[in-house]
Amino acid sequence: MANPEHLALLQQGVTTWNQWREKNSNLHPDLGNADLTGANLELYNLTNANLEQVNLAGADLRNALLKDAYLVAANLYMSDLIEADLQGACLQRATLAGADLYKSNIAMADLRQANLVGALLRRVNLVEATLAYANLTRANLFQANLHLTDLKGAILQEAILESASLIEANFEHTILIAAKMNKANARRANFKGANLYKAEMDGMDLRNALLDETHR
Repeated sequence: MANPEHLALLQQGVTTWNQWREKNSNLHPDLGNADLTGANLELYNLTNANLEQVNLAGADLRNALLKDAYLVAANLYMSDLIEADLQGACLQRATLAGADLYKSNIAMADLRQANLVGALLRRVNLVEATLAYANLTRANLFQANLHLTDLKGAILQEAILESASLIEANFEHTILIAAKMNKANARRANFKGANLYKAEMDGMDLRNALLDETHR
């Protein structure tokens, strides 16, 4: 359960909250299981916060600081995370379906088994992030940076990866049926066991990529 004092401070507005965070930089806010549906948390400093199973459906988290936050099984359905900082955050089994993460920083984050169906991930930074077994069906990753990203076993059916950087990314056993990967840079990426049926791959850079014989 969320700490009542932390929840009360959060509801006093971004200025009060961020000043409190600055004065208590060693304290990790506990907002676990809180119902923050539709909350306005733009520019809030939620670094290192416990947000396990929090309900943030439809919340405004634009430019929010969520670095190293604990968001296991959190509900971020249709939330606005434009340019948010989620570097190193733990989002295992989190729901981000339909969320807008345009230009957000998700580098080194843990998104294993997360639900990102239809999520808008255009131009996001996913360098060294883990998305193993995540569901990214119809997600838009146009011009996203997935350098060294682990997507083993993920579902990317009908996803848009056009002009994305996929250098050294791991797509082992990933489902890429009808995915759009035109002009993506996939040098040294691993596509072993991936399902690329009807995937669009025109203009892809596949130099030194690992592919099954049927796709060579």
